[in-house]
Amino acid sequence: MIRTTSKALLALSSFMLMGFLVFYPALRVGFLGDFAGDLYGSQQNWFNFAAYQWNFYVPAMAIYSGLYKTFQLFPLPYHVVHLALIFINAWLVYVLAQELEFESWQCWVAGLLALFNSTAFETYFWLSTIPKVLATSCGLAALICLIRLRQKRASIWGWGYLIMVTIGMSLESTGLILPLLGLCLDTYYRPWRVSEADKVTPLSGLRLHFWSFGSAGIFLLIRHFLGIKPYVTNIPMLKKYLTLTRTIFSTFFHGLSEPFLFVVEGITPVSIMLVMVLLIVLMGVWYVKQGPEKRRFTALLLLWVGACLPHTIGANFQSRYLYFPGIFAALVLADLLGTLRLRLYARKFVWLFISLVIIGYLATDLYAFHQSIKYYMEATRIYDAGIQKIRSNLPEKPDGIRLVLVDFPDSISRPRTTRRGHIDGYRILVFRNALPWHMRLLYQNSNLNVTLLKLSDQDGDDNPEPLGTPASPEQLAKLLASPQTMTWQYLPGNPENFVLNPKP
Repeated sequence: MIRTTSKALLALSSFMLMGFLVFYPALRVGFLGDFAGDLYGSQQNWFNFAAYQWNFYVPAMAIYSGLYKTFQLFPLPYHVVHLALIFINAWLVYVLAQELEFESWQCWVAGLLALFNSTAFETYFWLSTIPKVLATSCGLAALICLIRLRQKRASIWGWGYLIMVTIGMSLESTGLILPLLGLCLDTYYRPWRVSEADKVTPLSGLRLHFWSFGSAGIFLLIRHFLGIKPYVTNIPMLKKYLTLTRTIFSTFFHGLSEPFLFVVEGITPVSIMLVMVLLIVLMGVWYVKQGPEKRRFTALLLLWVGACLPHTIGANFQSRYLYFPGIFAALVLADLLGTLRLRLYARKFVWLFISLVIIGYLATDLYAFHQSIKYYMEATRIYDAGIQKIRSNLPEKPDGIRLVLVDFPDSISRPRTTRRGHIDGYRILVFRNALPWHMRLLYQNSNLNVTLLKLSDQDGDDNPEPLGTPASPEQLAKLLASPQTMTWQYLPGNPENFVLNPKP
């Protein structure tokens, strides 16, 4: 027991050290996107449920409120807390792999692949994903409690499972899948863990899952009566299929996925072939396994696919949605590599191959993270420059002043090449749902009037989809004529290029 605990502590400290060495540049990233709005909302009415759209946001509001009261508008400690949660999740994957009786090296591999998963880069750098990261923590902790319940037969682990599932569901809509994941793991994994003296039937242990599914049902009813929108959205079935396919492909290949992602954006011969190859590999591994190992691998495949379902059913393909299924893809890959080691006889060659696979994953992940952080730092420079420019000219008590912000960027693009050879990009949010709320937090004035406008001829590659209501130069000239109006315009190409009272 002491030896196992010391290994777990070593893993935790190692993941934190390695994570810090890779992600320390992210500590300089600003709030960006929705986060200022999240902080502002946490200081207001937590129970405006209709405004939360698909999430029951009260626990998240409590977390944001606590962080804001502690750290105010200084972003560094927020990122420290956020990244610490990601490091802890990697450790929880390591612990879950131990509970699943993986070999020691497989536990380390699973933890590393959960720690560095560049296909979900948005989760690592965008603070508004804190609830998603916490919901993932609850899901992992719940599964660990479930396995220990079957091992130790102590009711405290059952209560731990139900509590973690309930908290996970309340933190983020992704958590609604947790009862199903628990049932899948328990169905395929638990029967071979009990002694032969016990009578195990397909219905054994279902009482626990009755309570977990019952909690989910009650929670869905509460959401409905509170006016929270249903999580399932009206997306065409073809798009849902493509989202599921791209998610499976991306979470399995990590940083390797981006150069080849274009081939699974639609139904093409190449995309079908790649998906079939992946399915053949996974089914081949499943076929060669026997007994308990086969049941464990089946459970992990079901967990992985189940974790892909929330955004497949209710959203679309976004980087932040890939973090949760990527956790279980790491366990599937660790199990797959373990099968290769056991089934192939040339041991030295197998270890060399496994080492090259792991090095390949880590190298491409680190490269992809390095590319991502450059664009997040660029977005941060634009965001911070806008705040500083406005503050340098705005009185300490801006009562009665109207701020008009022209062509402020909604996002910038992280370019990638599409299958047609064109440059496309992942959008990195800058000022969306941010600046009005940030200014009100800075000046502690909820009545500060902020208007966003977009000039009709401003919509190019340097600033795609500027924020605000479309306006003409003549309309802007009328606003400038008011002595109580202060106007800034963003000119693309230079993060410092915010012009006060521009000429229309």
